[in-house]
Amino acid sequence: MPSPSSPHGQITIAQLLARPELHLEAVVDGSLDTSIRWVASSDLPDPTPYLLGGEFLLTAGVGLRGLDEAGLARYIERAVRVGVVAIGFGIDPVFTEVPPALVDACRAHALTLIRIPSDTPFVAVTRTFAEMTELRRVDALRTLADATRRLLRAASADQPETAVAAALAERLHSWAAVVGQGGTVRARAGQVPPAPVLGALAEAADPTKSGHAIYPLRSLGGASLGTLLVEAAPPAGSTAHAFLTTAHGMLELIARQRTSGSVAPGQLLVPLLLEEGDVFARSNVGQDGELWRELLAQAAGGDARARTLRVVVACAPSAAKGTSELHRWRSLFDTKLVTISAEHATVTLITRLDVTERRLSSLVDEGWSFVVGRPVAPEQLRASAAEVRALERRAREDGGVVRVGADLAPVHSFIGTASGRALADRRLEPLLALDAEARDAKLALLRAWLHANGHWDATGRELGIHRNSVRRGIDQLRGLLGLDLDDARVRAELVIALDYVE
Repeated sequence: MPSPSSPHGQITIAQLLARPELHLEAVVDGSLDTSIRWVASSDLPDPTPYLLGGEFLLTAGVGLRGLDEAGLARYIERAVRVGVVAIGFGIDPVFTEVPPALVDACRAHALTLIRIPSDTPFVAVTRTFAEMTELRRVDALRTLADATRRLLRAASADQPETAVAAALAERLHSWAAVVGQGGTVRARAGQVPPAPVLGALAEAADPTKSGHAIYPLRSLGGASLGTLLVEAAPPAGSTAHAFLTTAHGMLELIARQRTSGSVAPGQLLVPLLLEEGDVFARSNVGQDGELWRELLAQAAGGDARARTLRVVVACAPSAAKGTSELHRWRSLFDTKLVTISAEHATVTLITRLDVTERRLSSLVDEGWSFVVGRPVAPEQLRASAAEVRALERRAREDGGVVRVGADLAPVHSFIGTASGRALADRRLEPLLALDAEARDAKLALLRAWLHANGHWDATGRELGIHRNSVRRGIDQLRGLLGLDLDDARVRAELVIALDYVE
């Protein structure tokens, strides 16, 4: 039986009082909006051991005969202590009117006291309450069935998460949002807070402190697939709460469907899309092109409004795992287009998500390094993959996240820190072995001369020395390094090497 505070199928004192056939009269108005758990009748001097709380207690006063004011006060005190919500006092055959001392005791405890006339049997009150409760229950089930049908229609829509969130927000008269892994807002409805706030709520260590209702979406194996957020949870046991529970279950199934299933198609598709001769490279794509683009967008997950895709390569800290690891990547990046290369210890994926630092931070902490491609149209995936793979070596050497198109010199992007330092050590070894003062002076001269493209006067002006001093210094470096400084290729290597001198 629901608790007295639960509104599901509950009848209030005021609603029972309003039934004209019962002729009930409120002598003391305690709290008429309180829900009644059940109607119970007892003429024991102390019926409280047999009550659960929340009852509308009916008595003809048989057990109250002979009690003085203090005795009646104790009777009411015990009733209030166990949670009785109202006393119904029957007129006749014992009392011809409600005892004034009983009225005073109920008023002192703000307990509702109702006068039941002699022509209203107690069983009539109980039967009426039972009928009202059953009608309320049937109405609640009908409402819930209608709401569930709407949820089923929403779940089969083109954008099921958005449709379910909209139905939920309308039913709860509040906002609702679905947040995916990494804080990506997948669906929202109502006056939803900004995306950063939603992301923080979804990742809160103690969700109960936020004041909002937070429901995790999990895979069958317990892995996190996202979070359902609503402004506030409806009371437990209410039809609104049942609707929310159903919506939560549907969203969890949608999330599982999006990230589960056979991993084979995704593993096959990624190489086909990124290698030479992919479907979009054909000259006779024709009308099938739009269909392929739409299917590709669905497989890549993310925001349905996003029309661009990203190629991401993750370099493993050790040998990449097998199929079980694939499900994790599909969930993290909301895409079915994932393939793992055990030979190269990499994970390659295509996603519509904005690949933020926060999304990657936990993986970087595990030792993974990433190359993140530019957002491109489907026709540009193959070219984007080439850009990403060109930076893979640098990502492995430097660690962290390398982004195509970031503010880095193109040559440095391909070389990587370790290779750059190795080049500097090899080309500049004799110079770097000098004492600090001589080394720094000669490094400054070499940098200025190379940046001035070998012009003596420009180098002299840069360093504040005579052109002849520049000439003598460069001749000394020529002999020290054993290099032909007139060779353009040697100069290019030295320019790069100098950028990696610590």
